[in-house]
Amino acid sequence: MLIGIDIIDIDRIKKSAERTPRFLERVFTRQELKYCLGKANPYPSLAVRFAAKEAVRKLDPVFSEGIKFHDVEIVIDNNGKPDLRLHGRAEEKGRKAGIKSFSVSLSHATQQAVAAVIASKG
Repeated sequence: MLIGIDIIDIDRIKKSAERTPRFLERVFTRQELKYCLGKANPYPSLAVRFAAKEAVRKLDPVFSEGIKFHDVEIVIDNNGKPDLRLHGRAEEKGRKAGIKSFSVSLSHATQQAVAAVIASKG
């Protein structure tokens, strides 16, 4: 079992988005943006997804480099539960590392967002 955790200030994501408009498109998938930007205040949801992407990088050395932000995606299942999907290089590296499944937990408060990702190897 592997565990990755990350925490981020929500204002950091907000300031990055305001300073560099392409930031959101560079970091988040279309589906993530559609979900988050549909909220009255999208920044906590964006920040917690950024934290989840960083938590994946901390899971195992295979994820520490060579993957893009779009290679890690957080989606919401039919029950409202967050789910992690890997694409591209991240999916390839996870398969080679023998990772069979992921669990993700997302949470945010007024100023910070935190994500924990647990991966199970086969």
